[in-house]
Amino acid sequence: MRDVIVVGAGPAGNNTAFNLAGRGYDVVVVDLTRRIGDKLCTGIVGRECLERFPIDPGLVHRDVKGAVVAAPGGEVVSLGRQEVQAHVVDRVSYVDSLAEKGRNAGAEYLLGHRATEVVPEDQGWRVETVNGSGGRTLKARALVLASGFGSDLTGRVGLGRVGDFATGVQAEVMAPGVEDIHVYFGQGVAPGFFAWMVPTSGGRALVGLLCRRRGMGHLQKLVLRLQMEGKVTRVTRAPARWGVPLRPLGRTFGDGVLAVGDSAGQLKPTTGGGIYYALLASEIAAGALHRAFTRGDLSSDRLSAYEREWKDLLAHEMDVGYSARRMFEVLKDWQINLLMHMFASDGVFEELVDLQSLSFDWHSGVIARLMDHPMLNRALTFINPVLATLAPRS
Repeated sequence: MRDVIVVGAGPAGNNTAFNLAGRGYDVVVVDLTRRIGDKLCTGIVGRECLERFPIDPGLVHRDVKGAVVAAPGGEVVSLGRQEVQAHVVDRVSYVDSLAEKGRNAGAEYLLGHRATEVVPEDQGWRVETVNGSGGRTLKARALVLASGFGSDLTGRVGLGRVGDFATGVQAEVMAPGVEDIHVYFGQGVAPGFFAWMVPTSGGRALVGLLCRRRGMGHLQKLVLRLQMEGKVTRVTRAPARWGVPLRPLGRTFGDGVLAVGDSAGQLKPTTGGGIYYALLASEIAAGALHRAFTRGDLSSDRLSAYEREWKDLLAHEMDVGYSARRMFEVLKDWQINLLMHMFASDGVFEELVDLQSLSFDWHSGVIARLMDHPMLNRALTFINPVLATLAPRS
């Protein structure tokens, strides 16, 4: 009987395993892939994230101080600061380095194993896995679900499913000469959301977008547009898609079980970024399990502390971000054009960029400041009086 089974070797699963194994617990991590970290992602992480969870500098493709933002009508605004705000990292190697920390702490990794059954038992949980040569039966006193969005395991253990989500699509392209991150808005580009071009290394870039539907078609149009503009020469890795939760699970704990990371919907609804929030939540999960083990009580009541703690840290950010996301989603192209033009011409962008509270990972303060800005309030009242009354504030 193990102490903990972790399903999923992404940032949340690896960091949970590292923190528990480092405390002396018998931990096994199960993941259906053989290449850890090989998941669709732009690989952009905030400066604060790498300061708290540092990596080998050789895994950082480039530092990010700002971005070039394009409105639907073609107006372009360059936003940036003197200080580095984020980093584009080798996502696969970064996540693999987190797994290596887990291994070095004593966690065992079963790669290429799919968890097909999760069954509660008197003394904990039984997990059945399959791979190409058969399968294994694992038993542990506690179970951590870090298997990402789209897994049905949270539903099987009684935690339900994420209530709202978007679809991400992304391709790797050759984009020689592109040095800045580009962000694109518009109903014809990424309806209700946004698209991006993120340069990595060796003249390559990631081109992708978030949307509700028809993502592949929108991505094809975006790549063609960038080719016609001379920014992209060819596609080097075929487009693929993934699900991005926009709301957390209604419940992230049960008897002897916790959900962490994308499985729990712990990410930024504004951008869909989840690495930092997953790492923070995984530390809280490991701490909650450690205290529960110490007291010999893995009941739902005891593990409810995990949800209280992660919500104290993240829920406000996620709620404000989701409200802003839903408000933005109903804007038409002419309304986005008007807002961006007003922000650029009246110096609102520069004012926001200069805010000390501006953060790559913590958005509620800037959203509140933006929504309280007199010019935005007037613009929203002109565009849609209902939006002006519903605008999220801190």
